[in-house]
Amino acid sequence: MAGAKPMALFLKDVMNRDVASINPDRSIRFASRILKTVDISCLVAIEKSGIVGILTERDIVQKVISPGLDPDKTKVRDVMSKNVITIDKDKPIESAADVMEKNGIKKIPITESGKLIGIITMTDIVKAMKKGYFDGMDGHDGKAFGQKPANGHGL
Repeated sequence: MAGAKPMALFLKDVMNRDVASINPDRSIRFASRILKTVDISCLVAIEKSGIVGILTERDIVQKVISPGLDPDKTKVRDVMSKNVITIDKDKPIESAADVMEKNGIKKIPITESGKLIGIITMTDIVKAMKKGYFDGMDGHDGKAFGQKPANGHGL
């Protein structure tokens, strides 16, 4: 139907459900091996109380490797980002993009009733946009990237 807007896309529709987590008392070397083996860029640190932090490759480079700390002795909790921002699975994908932009972050754990159930990354949002899931955001007309909109300008 011409001119019809697609239904809203929610985080539960595009999130990664296979989010990797780690005990914050594990070593950075152990965490690094998980990141390499699973080919991911972050781990969510979890304790019985729930999410307590997020560890990224950038944290490891800037807070462990660059200052010359021992990755076998340095714990995840020593370098992870604390006060993690989470978002509910039932929020629209645009909400995650807004939170990322406002807070200068690239990954957000997704929760349901406070429990970790997935993660959304900036890459996931770009992939959703590329598929044309957004309609009317910042001038994007809902067409996949690479297609020229009616005004003849490509994205």
